[in-house]
Amino acid sequence: MIKVAIVDDHQLFRQGLAVILSAKENIQVVGKYESAIALLNQIDDLDVDLVLMDIDMPEMDGITATVEVLAIRPNVKVVILSMHLNSIKIQEAISAKVSGYLLKTSSDVEVANAIETVMNGKDYFSQEAQQELIESYRKKEDPNYSELTKREIDILRLVCQELNSQEIADKLFISKHTAETHRRNLLSKIDCKNSVGLVKFAMDNGYI
Repeated sequence: MIKVAIVDDHQLFRQGLAVILSAKENIQVVGKYESAIALLNQIDDLDVDLVLMDIDMPEMDGITATVEVLAIRPNVKVVILSMHLNSIKIQEAISAKVSGYLLKTSSDVEVANAIETVMNGKDYFSQEAQQELIESYRKKEDPNYSELTKREIDILRLVCQELNSQEIADKLFISKHTAETHRRNLLSKIDCKNSVGLVKFAMDNGYI
């Protein structure tokens, strides 16, 4: 019997998934947690083989929580189950040493298959996650592709907080002119027309 814990801040999703997995003959749901902190408070004594972990949660995100869980219980497997389909989040999850990455749109059959695959010693990344990584790699191989610099990422995140050029300049200790130049470069590099486009890009690519 594979003992599974579910960590997700959405109660309906958490409970629904528990019901679905409990119907499987070889899976036992041993814990349902609304936050990573709630799981970490019990992880020392929890009889669990695998954790299904959301990414976006209050107090601590699922990727940070994965690092914490594996530091305490290195033999426990962690599989991300998230709405995020972007290469940055997937790569961050890989760096945190997750054993799998699934989307919340995955079927119950795929989730169960992923759990079994991981418990058999193999990683499981959904087809969508694999394709996203491939497309990200291809973009980087494109001679016209240019990654955002650290400063551009800082500017992007501040734009998403609705700061104007002067406020961004004050925050980063740069001139207003420099802040505006970075913003224009961002618009050109991302190929969008205004701040709305920048926010959408940031959300789609895991910068916020």
